[in-house]
Amino acid sequence: MERSTRTRLITILLAVTFIGILVSCQQTDDGDFTDYAILQGYIQEGHYFTLTVSRQVPFADDVTYSSDDINNLIISVDYNSSTYVLTPLGNGMYIDSSIIVNEGDTYHLSFVFNNQQVSAITTVPYKPVNFQSSVTELEVPPQSGGQGPPQGTIPEPVILTWNNTDATYYIAVIQNMETNPVPITSGTTSQNEKRFRTPPTALNTSEIRPLDFTYYGMHRIILYHVLPDYAFLYTQNNSSSQNLTSPSSAITNGYGIFTGLNSDTLFIDVNQP
Repeated sequence: MERSTRTRLITILLAVTFIGILVSCQQTDDGDFTDYAILQGYIQEGHYFTLTVSRQVPFADDVTYSSDDINNLIISVDYNSSTYVLTPLGNGMYIDSSIIVNEGDTYHLSFVFNNQQVSAITTVPYKPVNFQSSVTELEVPPQSGGQGPPQGTIPEPVILTWNNTDATYYIAVIQNMETNPVPITSGTTSQNEKRFRTPPTALNTSEIRPLDFTYYGMHRIILYHVLPDYAFLYTQNNSSSQNLTSPSSAITNGYGIFTGLNSDTLFIDVNQP
């Protein structure tokens, strides 16, 4: 897959999980607002080092922000005994195209925001090993919208497996690759999601139910090897303020997500009988 395509996919698939990070705020018991930086960094093997920094959206109107320019921060990254300064791109986005993220490397970033030294650290996990699917093709009968049992003979779930001797975390993202896919269930519109994902697991297997697929056609299955901080935030996704009241252990004097990722990809073709 081309680097730019994969990068966009990562941004869409992973960032939406933690949208609450960008719209929540941290308050002390007496209601005072503190202007903390919100980090959003998914550091993946084989990609440029990128980071997005934003401000919190407060619950109250009468708050005071720091004078820091979110688009002109001096953000340094240390790794492999060298220091790099990220280039601002606007809208809080920063990049260093000379840093190609490598498996197993540790990245430490730091900058000053609201007179505090913000820092974060992460390590890129290894690529999933021996990633396999029980099938490469699947036949799912058409379904009618509304209530009622499934129609036709529904095949067995797709079983995904990989090596996981150290009981670390994995999450699978499934995306339909067709430009104009045919829906499996009648009444489905083009607004329905062409992608879905499995919850994080520390096991070496996961399953996809046939009716989890909403469209026919070729699907890409990306298995991400993720760190515990990502898995924790995913499980806390349903609590709107949890992401900020329980800050990531990888970030000091800030909130958000700064985490390493690695992945492998398989494909499965979903057809009509």
